[in-house]
Amino acid sequence: MASSSPVEIDSRGLERDVVPVPEKRARRTQAERVAESDRRLLEAATRLIATRGYTQTTLEATGIEAGYSRGLVQHRFGTKDRLLEELIKHIASAHRERLLVRLKGLSGLDAIFCEIDCYLEGMDDPPVSSRAFFVLMLESIGPAPHIRPTFAAISARWHRAIARQIEAGQKAGQIRPEIHPANEAQLLIATVRGLRTQSMLHPTTSHIAVAIQALKDSLVARLLMPTPRA
Repeated sequence: MASSSPVEIDSRGLERDVVPVPEKRARRTQAERVAESDRRLLEAATRLIATRGYTQTTLEATGIEAGYSRGLVQHRFGTKDRLLEELIKHIASAHRERLLVRLKGLSGLDAIFCEIDCYLEGMDDPPVSSRAFFVLMLESIGPAPHIRPTFAAISARWHRAIARQIEAGQKAGQIRPEIHPANEAQLLIATVRGLRTQSMLHPTTSHIAVAIQALKDSLVARLLMPTPRA
């Protein structure tokens, strides 16, 4: 039976099997190992927060969930609140990166609609990161006040971003000039957060797609400049 291994001809003209030399895996650098462990720790904390909440999520449980020790979590983040602050920033940053890709080339009302879509899409079956984010947001006004400033800073940046989009729409003549950008941005954030919370409480009855369209229709009616009659 013929050999299935590669062969070569030696100096005597005879065939011989070639034994493949296994490739050596490149050793990861210290920075790569740290990045990998940080990613696994944050993912573990996300899963625990989404299912257990703030009080029942500990550094020890996070380390075990990630396949590491409590000592590594403490060494890397110091305290549970510090770990959760980094988790909140990580989730918010990932959302912002996805949003910026979709916002490219949009302005005014189109950009506001994009903000709504990115925030509310998929809420009938929310990902674990979304559940964790909202659990922590709600608990920041209860048992976890130390992480409240992190949410406040994220909200402030989001408020400014939406207000700027409204101002851009006004300068372009698309949005009514009497609209107050800061007030409208605050109302919009409160609305989409309420819809998101509602969809997570009652995912089978929230009909989030219908709610999104109703919100957009309301914004068009209130914000859009009327089309001049011929």
